[in-house]
Amino acid sequence: MLAQDSIAPPFRYYAFISYSHQDKAWADWLHKALETYAVPKRLVGQTTDAGVIPTRLTPIFRDRDELASAHDLGGKVNAALAQSANLIVICSPRSATSHWVQEEVLAYKRMGGSERIFCVIVDGEPNASAMPQHEAEECFAPALRVQFDRQGRATALPAEPIAADVRAGKDGKANAKLKLIAGMLEVDFDRLKQRELQRRARRLTAVAGLAVVVMAITSILAIFALVSRHDAQRRQAQAEDILGFMLGDLRGKLATVGRLDLMVAVDDKATAYFGTLQPSDLNQHALEQQARLLTGIGQVRLDQGHDNKAMLAFHDSYARSSELFRREPGNGQRLFDKAQAEYWIGFAFWRQGQLDNAQAWLRRYRDSALKLAAMDRTNFAWQREVASGQENLATLDLARGRDEQAERVFRNAYELYLGWMKTHPHDTGLRDEAANIASYLGSLAMQDGRLAEARARYTEQVEYLTANRTAEPDNAQWKSEWPDARLFLVEVQAETGDIADARRGAAEATALGEVLAKQDPTNKTWQVQLGKDYWWVARLDSGVAPDRAMTEALSAERIFATTRAVETKDSLDLHWLAKSQMLLGELMWRLGENAEATTWLSRANAELAPALATQQNKDAYRLLPPELHLLLGGVAAQRGDDAAAQAAWSIAEQELREGTRQPTFDRLDLLVRVFLAQHRDATASPYLARLKASGYVPLYPWQDGPGTPATAESR
Repeated sequence: MLAQDSIAPPFRYYAFISYSHQDKAWADWLHKALETYAVPKRLVGQTTDAGVIPTRLTPIFRDRDELASAHDLGGKVNAALAQSANLIVICSPRSATSHWVQEEVLAYKRMGGSERIFCVIVDGEPNASAMPQHEAEECFAPALRVQFDRQGRATALPAEPIAADVRAGKDGKANAKLKLIAGMLEVDFDRLKQRELQRRARRLTAVAGLAVVVMAITSILAIFALVSRHDAQRRQAQAEDILGFMLGDLRGKLATVGRLDLMVAVDDKATAYFGTLQPSDLNQHALEQQARLLTGIGQVRLDQGHDNKAMLAFHDSYARSSELFRREPGNGQRLFDKAQAEYWIGFAFWRQGQLDNAQAWLRRYRDSALKLAAMDRTNFAWQREVASGQENLATLDLARGRDEQAERVFRNAYELYLGWMKTHPHDTGLRDEAANIASYLGSLAMQDGRLAEARARYTEQVEYLTANRTAEPDNAQWKSEWPDARLFLVEVQAETGDIADARRGAAEATALGEVLAKQDPTNKTWQVQLGKDYWWVARLDSGVAPDRAMTEALSAERIFATTRAVETKDSLDLHWLAKSQMLLGELMWRLGENAEATTWLSRANAELAPALATQQNKDAYRLLPPELHLLLGGVAAQRGDDAAAQAAWSIAEQELREGTRQPTFDRLDLLVRVFLAQHRDATASPYLARLKASGYVPLYPWQDGPGTPATAESR
């Protein structure tokens, strides 16, 4: 037990600091703050429930430092805990999930030290684990949240940890330190703070005499400084005017034409200027400028494919916009800016396939949007943020296979936008959002076999973006979005047998894609779009002219290999790189080049295998492995290895049936080909009937299965 009696030896350590290694900076500060704190002389020697008040609170034990070379970490920790009068836990979402913090709290409570545990909150929210949608913000380790009985056993009763809170708007660092010390000494906080204020007053009195002397000199210098200051203020005002132009008019014009290279130069100049400012110069206007600048920088970095750099910029923007909102909690514009930063952080996580993190941040964005809309029901822009917040979460539902739930949200949102477009017919932003939702509804209809509906939705998407291009012909955003929308329509045209329109659409998308990619080679988004354009041109030719399709397929693969090398965590790059390599493998197989086909398919498999094992959104790749094994079976059959072919096709069938009793529509074509390749026509029959009933027409005949390469005549 931890309680001491009059004959027990004193504790070796005054306190034990438990923390996550990610909070080391806070541990450094607290350790130094406690060990250098001089207890007020009038309190030293007094006896409280904690014992005799010492002159210094030393030594303080830190497990990561004290035990850096220990071989028996568990034994050393337990020994140190038993010899510590107090346990201090630095609380944050990192420490709440730390194995060692949890074990240290458990061990101390089992020793009977529950009443001598003190928390210092540095981040997150206490007891957030009980708040739906905010669980990731929990800052208390599980052992802190429950009471222990006198025998050191956990109970079902919730605990209320004693906590000091250093966060802005709470205790702050100075008061949190005194609150913690007061708790450990068992003295009144106000009494300790009063002693601290008296000590400061004595110091100020001592300094005052020197200040009188210095004041005379300063007064003389101030006259000269005043002149310099006015000049500096004038220059700063000029700099901010230039910066306003750089961030406003110039950035807008560069964004319109899509010149990322020039936008980066603007961002770098603005960032360099901010770097020259002293902290005292960062008034609300400067913080606002910085927050918006950093959001813009993050967007440019995303377009360049530098996701990690983008994430840093978005987090910096969030820190600044959060501080501004803390200062003005009733200012809707401050909340709006904070919400935008939350969205971009969530989007960046989504791009990297980190769906849990993406969901946490996009929920924050949705919640901020709801608060924003409640501030002013007449503000149309703020009401739109709520719809946007719901759409983002529906997109995550799609990534996790929750199609029905996502479709309900998208349909409701689409009806909203159709109504809004009637009352705001010239709002290009509304048309853009409606186009985006139409695209999602088209994809959901495609996956369900509702091909006519999918074609209607994709047609609407193209029409909305065509209207935006007509209204603003020089706007690079509409030029950039149009080819991608056209390819969605190309896909459904190809699947309903309208090959001529599909080829025409792919050619139109490629023509615009080549213009954009040439205009700015640093724009990764445009490079990826061009790769997709080339892929579709090759795909449409694959069954009838595989030799002709090789050129575009090779171009697509080179583009995706380059963009993936720039940002290895981007799941979209991986998806299309594997697709292009598989297409090259298929083309080589059709040309009878089995060795080359195997090489390309092996490359695709090497890319996919680690992603399927680690990515949260592996659903994005779920159709690629069975297609890969279907092709590997075809190659094996063509070289006469029937056993290898059957093994590959069996794997493909297993992958297509995995996780579902009734195969979804988007798996049916592959299933039919797998069955026909094995001469299991009766098994393929019901799936074939379902495909035909939907109006689906294969790009090349189902009888053109693996092992029987297509020719122009058979097409």
